[in-house]
Amino acid sequence: MAPRQWRAAIALGAVFATMNVAYFQAIEYLPIGVASTIELLGPVVVSVAMYWHWRDMAGALMALTGVVLLASPGAELPVAGLVMGVLAAACRAGYVVLNRRVGQLFDDWSGLAVALAVGACLLTPVAAVTHGAAVAHHPRLLLTGLLVALLSSLIPYSLDMTALRRIDVRAFGVLLAMSPAVGACVGFAVLGEHVTVRQCAAIALVVAAGAWSVGSAPGRTGRRPPEPAAAPDPERSPRDAPPEGPGRAGVHRAEKAGIHRPEKD
Repeated sequence: MAPRQWRAAIALGAVFATMNVAYFQAIEYLPIGVASTIELLGPVVVSVAMYWHWRDMAGALMALTGVVLLASPGAELPVAGLVMGVLAAACRAGYVVLNRRVGQLFDDWSGLAVALAVGACLLTPVAAVTHGAAVAHHPRLLLTGLLVALLSSLIPYSLDMTALRRIDVRAFGVLLAMSPAVGACVGFAVLGEHVTVRQCAAIALVVAAGAWSVGSAPGRTGRRPPEPAAAPDPERSPRDAPPEGPGRAGVHRAEKAGIHRPEKD
């Protein structure tokens, strides 16, 4: 692999490790819907920064209002959970940019494989020190950890890379804007988490901000503008130009020179 491929894959692996630790620590203190809402702020900031327009101010204000509702003193959310959520948001922003970069540098899945291996190498020593004794007493936790790795890392990251190879960051942000609502529904249905009216309003504002910020301007697709046509060479003589085919321009030039084409019977 080229050095730039190694750098991109290693950086993505480091982001994988930090993002997973931050998010799983955040949901230890916060409901899943709230943690997903804070994490969504990262991709929203990326979308606004890459496609800045005055209309994006409305999305930024909606997101700011949602964060104020979540983090204000009356919200009763642990500070540790908010800090971990903000760290996860920063990592999610880097993840979107780096995942797209790796997808462009690698035609296959080798870049993602290297990134996941780097993330595993960074997290394995930490997990061995903090939870090694628990795993030794309950080996079945390894199977649970494998399922978590498949469902929360390998499969989602592969799908994200596939999507980012086909759509731009703006459209991908629209899909990510649905994650807080999905997280809140899963937390309520599976884990029995209860979300207050205030938190529901904050989640709705951040989801709307994400969809608005990345989808308010349909013309901003994030594609490169077409390259300008090459300027004509002033030293090139008209005689060096390629001969014209039997099109309308060639017929016009022949008629101007007094040459008439014989008509077909």
